[in-house]
Amino acid sequence: MAGIAGCGGSSGPPACCPANPTTVTYTFTGATPNVVATQIGTRAYTQAALSSGTLTVSVPDGTTDYAVAYTCPSPNIIDGEVVLEASVLDGISFSRSCGSAVTFGTAAVQINAAAIPGASYVYVSALGPQQPWSGSTLTFSGTLPTGTRDVPIEVSDQFGQIVAARILRSQTVPGALNGGNMVVFQAGDETVSEPVTYSNVPSGFAVLETVGIYLTPGGAEILLTENVPTEYPAMPQGSFQSGDYYQFDASAYSGATQGEGVAVENVTSSAGPVAFTFPAPWSYAGPTAAALPTFDFAYTGFSGMPNVSRISSLAWNLTTTSPDSITVETSANYQNGSTSLTIPDLSGLTGFIAPPASGTTVAWRASVNQGNPFLTTPPSGTELSVANSGTFTEP
Repeated sequence: MAGIAGCGGSSGPPACCPANPTTVTYTFTGATPNVVATQIGTRAYTQAALSSGTLTVSVPDGTTDYAVAYTCPSPNIIDGEVVLEASVLDGISFSRSCGSAVTFGTAAVQINAAAIPGASYVYVSALGPQQPWSGSTLTFSGTLPTGTRDVPIEVSDQFGQIVAARILRSQTVPGALNGGNMVVFQAGDETVSEPVTYSNVPSGFAVLETVGIYLTPGGAEILLTENVPTEYPAMPQGSFQSGDYYQFDASAYSGATQGEGVAVENVTSSAGPVAFTFPAPWSYAGPTAAALPTFDFAYTGFSGMPNVSRISSLAWNLTTTSPDSITVETSANYQNGSTSLTIPDLSGLTGFIAPPASGTTVAWRASVNQGNPFLTTPPSGTELSVANSGTFTEP
């Protein structure tokens, strides 16, 4: 019923029986959204429901555009709403996450890093702080999320650079890691330095941050590098398993225009040199102040390129215990050449928030993104982004 709600109207097939509909599904992992609503074409938003964590949207023949709106339980995201404006041309199956409650159990492991040159510190996932390596076996114990998961172990030098890494696969928590056996690092666990380069940094911009992470399907995350490095420690070849991947994110910001930035995300399953090529910047002063402002995405830097999306967001009451936000993600197929995007009003539906009150300081952000490395498994590819941000006072 949720999928066909709102299909009626003055034109098109009756709500009871759309002809040759396209079925689009959204599967929500983790926690269940508080509320969900859908819009078909330009018709009004209507309340919807999930079935076993899945939303089914039935888009009638002759209609391509639809929208899905939802809010997640706190504290998974800011207390606000997310609106996805899309087209059946974008695909028919998607996954979203509302996070979930985490339970913890006790885990312990012993480590010997004597074979690693330059070893100064050892760190095991979230089992307490890193410990200095002084030639004696180290014992780590603490809590990790329960269940079966991959657990990373890192050895770093005196400067905090990772010089060796090991991933304990499919560990059961609570319990002793590595089957209760000591983890003894060998030369084959050493990382290999690979270069990081930057090009096409816009005039007047500076690269402020680059983050490199190694991730596994089993939940391991290793922070390889941050700040603005010229090299990163690639994982030892023996650590790689199918489904693992590297994710590198670099961002640069204007020194003259507050809130104007460009970013590149590179995702790959292979170790090697990482090169960031930034897109041309986008200068945008922001929307005219309004309860539900209209954003102008007149950026031509990604013209003719696939997988282009626009994201606009408002946030307010950020210094309180109950901040609010509205985020709208819109595909290029949905916009169909238009550069205008207006924040929708869902306040008439149960569970959705009202626009900010007059006099409220509202933070806004707008970005144009090209590419989606996470369309493949494992993820692979590049995403380019340009963004602007600022504030206005609600009239």
